[in-house]
Amino acid sequence: MRLALRIAAFVLPSTLATMAIGQTTLPQDIVGSTRPLSSEQRSAVKEFASDQMTEMANGDPTEVVAARNTLVQTARRAGVTGVFLRAYSNAILPQATAILDAAEPMRAENTLRVLAFLRTPESVGILVSSTDPMKINDEGRRLVAAGLLKIAVDGDAKSGLDSAVLTSTARSIAKNLSDDASWIVVLEELRALNAIALSSSLTKENRGELRGIQFSAFQQLSNRIEASDQPSDLIQAVYRAMLGLREKLLDKSTAGDISNKEIAKTLRMMLKNIADAAIKQWSGLQTNRRSFMAYEGVLRVGSQLLSLLDGRPDPKAEALREGIETGRNELAAAVRDFQS
Repeated sequence: MRLALRIAAFVLPSTLATMAIGQTTLPQDIVGSTRPLSSEQRSAVKEFASDQMTEMANGDPTEVVAARNTLVQTARRAGVTGVFLRAYSNAILPQATAILDAAEPMRAENTLRVLAFLRTPESVGILVSSTDPMKINDEGRRLVAAGLLKIAVDGDAKSGLDSAVLTSTARSIAKNLSDDASWIVVLEELRALNAIALSSSLTKENRGELRGIQFSAFQQLSNRIEASDQPSDLIQAVYRAMLGLREKLLDKSTAGDISNKEIAKTLRMMLKNIADAAIKQWSGLQTNRRSFMAYEGVLRVGSQLLSLLDGRPDPKAEALREGIETGRNELAAAVRDFQS
């Protein structure tokens, strides 16, 4: 399967929000239950899930998609409760794990889409594990899983994802992206970290920790970029993620929960790394306009973020952006001044 098709595929679940919920074999008193399910109800859930997961494991592509849609639509039915989602997840995960272990891309990636809508700690844990480059060599599969994380962590009162689970999830995502060489996978993971940092389920303490995890991830990426002798494609992930972060960082619902001083310190270290990388890789950047624009973009957006965090313009950070536009020597001088 071509990677381009698989890259586009992870956005498909978002379109399900506009699809009509079809008939299923599960009655509303099960999916809407607020009390622990009876033995008979759990059996009904298990049978329903098993039937659909068998199609996922053995059906032709059309049958796999139909089973996937049925499973996802059931998780999204009106009135669905956390009680049901927990039982539903428990019924789905054993067969889902077997499909993922078999590593057949079409079946595995459709299974990941189902897991994204269960929103239980276990299902999210499997998604995060599927972005680990030390375990999953298939870049397309990691990309599908990473792209689904924003859906999976978008919890609400029905979700089993409390503040502690979200914080642990963010740590694991940050660890995985620190090892991944694919900038498009890393970009989706950075976006997932921002989605978690904005979650209404976070406590004030965990929100501050999440921002620390998030900006440390940017810093670690900048270390990898600076270590390269040639322009690094990872800069594309950093630039695009920072554009999204700029729009959300000081949202009124989160501004008071952010430790601006610590974040600004980490951001400064990151910007110095990117500026040093640009100086080191200057020759390569002169022949690669796309990379040059991303390096310049990181320095420009980074200086804007520092101004937002400090509540005033930061002329030394702005000088980095001006320096890279002017020349290597000017950038080097700006870096020296930035450190002083």
